[in-house]
Amino acid sequence: MPRKQDALAHFKRVDPQFYSATKAHHASLPGTLSARNTRAQLFASLVSTVISQQLGLAAAEAIFSRVKKACKGRLTPESILATPPSVFKKAGLSGAKIKTLKEISKAIQNNSLDLLALKKVSEAEAAEQLMRVWGLGPWSSEMFLMFALGRPDVFSVGDLGLIRAMEALYGLPKNAPRSTLLAIAEKWSPYRTYASLLLWRTRDKNN
Repeated sequence: MPRKQDALAHFKRVDPQFYSATKAHHASLPGTLSARNTRAQLFASLVSTVISQQLGLAAAEAIFSRVKKACKGRLTPESILATPPSVFKKAGLSGAKIKTLKEISKAIQNNSLDLLALKKVSEAEAAEQLMRVWGLGPWSSEMFLMFALGRPDVFSVGDLGLIRAMEALYGLPKNAPRSTLLAIAEKWSPYRTYASLLLWRTRDKNN
């Protein structure tokens, strides 16, 4: 399992500018990346990820709490499918997010998606399997890989927080080309998840 110290040593060697600019946040990084270990935990994490799409943390947490309450305190594929869309709408979910949660639940029930099995395949294969489900795009898949599966080498080029943090750190123009961002991030491999955590921390501090 990759460790924080391995990641920091790598950043210092391949990208001294990044290492120095994020040094204030090195101590706050987790020693190792945590991962959810059961299907129930992974399902709840994926539901949370869908709810978080294009929302701030506080709003996403409030809606997640209401969605869980609507499911009588138990987030399962069965409870999601049994809950009417109108109840989820009252909880604050958009029609698209409701459909995504229902499609995820159907995929798990018919065994076309096995969240626990994703722990055993590559990042690319895990993302591909997730994105077969309606409403799960690159960002959702990347967040799930980072925060639910604890994968160490994930970078989300579509995440606005990461984009803005990189533009500030490297003096890039606003809306820098994806190719530029990806080329910089490639240097951080195989620890791009740790790099992303550092970028988010610099972004939070500056906001």
